[in-house]
Amino acid sequence: MTQTSAESTALMAITRAHGLIVRSDAMAFGLEQELRREFERGRIVRLRHGVYLSTTLWSALDQNERYLCRIRAYAAISPEPPLFSHYSAAAIWGLPRPTSWPTDVHITVPEASGGRSRHGVVRHTGETEPVWVERGGLRVTTVTDTAVQLARVLAFPEAVAMLDRAIHIPRRGVSLATRDELETSLEALRTPARLKGRDAALRAGAFATTQSGSGGESTSRSNIFLLGFVVPELQVRFDDALGFIAFVDFFWRMINKVGEFDGLGKYVTEEYTRGRTTAQVVMEEKAREDRVRALGPTFARWDWPIARDLTVFGRFLTGHGIPRAR
Repeated sequence: MTQTSAESTALMAITRAHGLIVRSDAMAFGLEQELRREFERGRIVRLRHGVYLSTTLWSALDQNERYLCRIRAYAAISPEPPLFSHYSAAAIWGLPRPTSWPTDVHITVPEASGGRSRHGVVRHTGETEPVWVERGGLRVTTVTDTAVQLARVLAFPEAVAMLDRAIHIPRRGVSLATRDELETSLEALRTPARLKGRDAALRAGAFATTQSGSGGESTSRSNIFLLGFVVPELQVRFDDALGFIAFVDFFWRMINKVGEFDGLGKYVTEEYTRGRTTAQVVMEEKAREDRVRALGPTFARWDWPIARDLTVFGRFLTGHGIPRAR
């Protein structure tokens, strides 16, 4: 066994859950030199002072997973269990991210301790005592409080996407929260006078729905509304003589038009593919569309580049004959 492989093997013995390697653990087992050499050779990356991760593992992570690693790294060296909130809580809950996650970790602290932010940690002081739950071994603000707090500062489509996800009723599994729980979190905004972002959060909350199936659908629906087009029905079921065909993302009944948001996740993530290849998913999608078309509706399909660009999306909807709202 080479010296390098021996050092890697030694560090594996002290690796924590999610692949984290903590310097204090290495020191306790006399492996500080091995840790430093592995870092100098580029075999591990530093997430924050005193916490590392295998370079190979880090390279394989997507943006969501990398941000979660930073959150867990902070929790690993925090003297007291932190209460994650805002963007960090949203990532822990699996809410749709904005354009990108921040690099800073967000926590809520008691007002007496102050809200000073430093060393990659943003500290918030709550207007009221925050309610928290445990998720994945981490203390976190409730999913509806998290979504509502972010709805105060995010653009309308991003705020709606977070709120939609919080109360989405899936066909398989359970909801993260109920509409009533969301209303309770929204109601809490009405008490402080002139609370920044309150009106924006309340508008997004009024528009939120339990029926949106993805962040892309929520963003599309929000921009359809902002552009002044008729907001479609959601998740409409279609059947033919052979039985059930599909639930479509959007349906404009007055013009017999189906709208479908085609995000990449539909074709590559296990949540949607459920063991099928991308080719199989595409072929099955086409077969379903052909069956729906046979019933009379026409289709409009779009993706992220169209949904996010108001000018492009407006032209697209007009080209497909989507009517304007009165």
